[in-house]
Formats: sequence, structure tokens, C-alpha cells
Amino acid sequence: MPPTAEDSGEQGPADPAASPLDGLPTLRGVARPSLWLLLVPVLLYGAAPFVANRIEPRVLGIPFLLFWVIAATVISPLVIWIAARLDPAYRTNAVEPIPADDLPGTDTEGGRR
Repeated sequence: MPPTAEDSGEQGPADPAASPLDGLPTLRGVARPSLWLLLVPVLLYGAAPFVANRIEPRVLGIPFLLFWVIAATVISPLVIWIAARLDPAYRTNAVEPIPADDLPGTDTEGGRR
């Protein structure tokens, strides 16, 4: 029996209508509550004028507002890292759903037909 394309590992002709993302895991309809953690940096920086807008007390010899901003700068990447690790898209290596992918009349490259 002669070898076929499947036996040799070769792929047949590509389907022009197929998306390069076909076969990859997606997250359509999956809740992503860990993304709410991304509000923490926004709240830290946004609350600074209301909570920390004073010179006293001094922390480590620097004004409290400066300490607050430095602390927010150190905490923000940690919170973003935690949010990414808890996100199902990261854990399953899924393709991020982008609303533009669902637009009619667009090809798989994202351009117009």
C-alpha cells in the first residue's frame, strides 16, 4: 500500500476559509473574575489625592504622598502578575476573544475583504 500524506506527516492543501486560530482553545462565555484585580492599581493611584495628600506623617523620611505613590508603583505589578496567573486565558493558553474578530466582512488577517 503506498504511503499517504497522513502517514508522512504532511498536511493537505490549506482550507482558504479556515482561520489560523482554528483548533486553539478559546474562552467564549467563560467568566474571568480575576480581571477585577486590575482595578487595584487604578484605585491606589486614584485615591492618592484624597487619602495621602499630606506631608505628615513622614515614612522613612519622605512625605506620605511620595511614599504612597512609591508603594502603589511597587504593588501594581504584583497585582497585575497575580491577575494574569489567575486568569483562565493564561492557564489554558487560550486565544483572547477580540470583538473585532466577529465583524462580518473581515478576513483572518484582520483586514477588509
